[in-house]
Amino acid sequence: MKDRGFWLRVGWRNLGRHRRRTIITAMALAWGFAAVVVFSGILEGMGSDFIRSGTDLMAGQVRIQNPAYEPERELWDVIGGDAGIPVPDLLSRIRTDPEVLGAAPRLYGAGIIASDSTSRGGLLMGILPEAEARVTHFLEGVLEGAPPEEGAHQVLLGQELARQLRTSVGEEVVLVAPSADGSLGNELFTVSGIVRTGIPEVDAAQVILRLDELQFLLALGGDDVHEVVMAVRNPWDAPVVAERLTAELADLTGDMEIKAWTDFRRELVEFAGLVSGMNWLILIIVFLMAAFGVANTMLMATFERRREFAVVKALGMGPGRIVGMVVGEALILGLGAMAAGALISLPLVLWLMHYPIDLTPIAGEQMFMDGLFRFVLRVEHSWDIPIRSAVGLIVTAVLAALYPALRALRVPAAEALAGR
Repeated sequence: MKDRGFWLRVGWRNLGRHRRRTIITAMALAWGFAAVVVFSGILEGMGSDFIRSGTDLMAGQVRIQNPAYEPERELWDVIGGDAGIPVPDLLSRIRTDPEVLGAAPRLYGAGIIASDSTSRGGLLMGILPEAEARVTHFLEGVLEGAPPEEGAHQVLLGQELARQLRTSVGEEVVLVAPSADGSLGNELFTVSGIVRTGIPEVDAAQVILRLDELQFLLALGGDDVHEVVMAVRNPWDAPVVAERLTAELADLTGDMEIKAWTDFRRELVEFAGLVSGMNWLILIIVFLMAAFGVANTMLMATFERRREFAVVKALGMGPGRIVGMVVGEALILGLGAMAAGALISLPLVLWLMHYPIDLTPIAGEQMFMDGLFRFVLRVEHSWDIPIRSAVGLIVTAVLAALYPALRALRVPAAEALAGR
């Protein structure tokens, strides 16, 4: 231990011989460290926002479905009803989970919606607006009016669908849909509002009703729903929550499937992997460039101290100690650069974490994987990024010093002492 401390002190002394060169190299490493931390944090924030936009808007982060429902989406493949699952009890149990922010039942159907002017095909969706608002955000896109009220026989129409039907809030429309009993259900509804989700396919076909009114239209029971969707505190914890709920709700759900977004939104998983790969690419490129700076500094220091290395070799110093002397300098340089980089990056990270920069007024909103993405420069809180960057910086400094250390071992003692 004393020996290692001695060589660190020797390394510190040697770095002080050419302070300007040491400071320039250390600051280059520090800015590289800060750049990796900040840009990786922004990438993580953008990746997290992409995940949230792809799940928070409509899909949800965990869902329960009849395993036969996907991909055919048959009307009678429900949970509840004949399946014997009491949906109110299921919702109550789900909401007791500390990681679940909300749970909402849904029912789907297809039919024809007609106004006084024309008719269009529509995708019917039965919800409980109060519960849905705790799980997804698409009801925040209501442009006119409001979501359907209980017992009012109202529908919420997608913006493009309302335009095609040439209808508006307060006007009446007729819904015709095939029911579960083989009949053709039809009802008169009032348009309660117009909603824009930002997804063209949804806005051109979506018809949103209250859950009980769609159940009546489709001749289904009060416990018949196609899925229960949930929002969790951290989207990345959704697989753990789904696994835990599968075990805890086995007495209620039976054969029903509880899946996280990582199972039913595989394209988002691939995107998350792309973001992780980009982070590693940034780290490798920045520290590879830093490695050349460290190697150059240590090579120059080694060349200037040829006589010193010749003397210690002549006095019997072993190769390991000579290598330790050079690597010790690089280690101190890396530690100092890491401290300086932390001081540079910390205020930037805290600023972008608490006061993100919204570029949406410049770049606009963009559709991405069934989500509406806003360009916001926000750093995602994570200890992985600074720890990974710190380890990368220290490893880079030490590895970059190995070649100069080997050069120091090959210094011919006689020639160096003779000044040749």
